Amino acid sequence: MGIMNRILRIWKADIHGFMDRLEDQDLLLRQYLREMEQCLQRKEERIKQLAEMSRFVQIDLSAREREIEKLENDLELALQKNNDNIAKLLIRKQMVQQEHCEQLQRQQESLWEEHKQHVNLLSEQHLRYETLKVKASTFLQRHEKRTTYGVNEFIQRSVGRRPVTEDEIELELIRRKEQWRSNGGTV
Repeated sequence: MGIMNRILRIWKADIHGFMDRLEDQDLLLRQYLREMEQCLQRKEERIKQLAEMSRFVQIDLSAREREIEKLENDLELALQKNNDNIAKLLIRKQMVQQEHCEQLQRQQESLWEEHKQHVNLLSEQHLRYETLKVKASTFLQRHEKRTTYGVNEFIQRSVGRRPVTEDEIELELIRRKEQWRSNGGTV
């Protein structure tokens, strides 16, 4: 009796070890896919942030351009009235605003360039992610079938049963169809 218990214990351990190895690979693969998806989501958030920053820069730039136009109108009035002190002050303000506009335009260009690069990179990574996701799904399905088949085959061999052949299945199908017909179309 002791030998049978030991053999049974070894048999159970082998099945559990086999399943543990397969499950670990499946879990790791799924975890890697989740991490890739989270990384893609962070990159999408960064793209949204860049677009939002660009929008704020554009709002600031438009406000400064309107201010420059207003200063230009005021400068024309000051020149018409020959008020040099006010004209100098307005020119100084206008030059400062123009410098700010140039900085904002450079910042806007930089943001859009970074945005464009992130969008291109993200689209490539999305494509790679989807490809890997399909491959992983196929792998996991095949792995699951192999696991199920392997365990069933192992159990059948351990109990001394051979696998069922296609011919046996075909014969059983024919037998059941004849039985169904002889019963008048009911099971």
